[in-house]
Amino acid sequence: MADMLGYAASCAVLATFLMRTMVPLRLIAILSNVLFLAFGYIQNIHPVFFLHLVLLPINVWRLLALQGVVSMQSLPSFSVLGPQMASRTYSFWVVTGLVAGLASLLAFVFVIKLPHI
Repeated sequence: MADMLGYAASCAVLATFLMRTMVPLRLIAILSNVLFLAFGYIQNIHPVFFLHLVLLPINVWRLLALQGVVSMQSLPSFSVLGPQMASRTYSFWVVTGLVAGLASLLAFVFVIKLPHI
């Protein structure tokens, strides 16, 4: 069962590379995130689980932005990358990605040190 989830998730990632428009790409990416979350949880693969736990809300947010439900301009902008990036929301995603990566690394270290019951 778990192997089938892993293969299905991998096929969904492959399918995202074949998409020509953003809405189907985001929908398939969300599907792959859910499948990889289940796979990582069942197989006890923490890096996969935490990575897709971070990617899922990003993909949902981007899909909602494409649909016009949320505005990308409503995101805060951080000027950590210099003045030319200060007005763009890309810097928000860079900082978010760095924080999420650090958080998932710390969570992974925490989970590894727990005794297995």
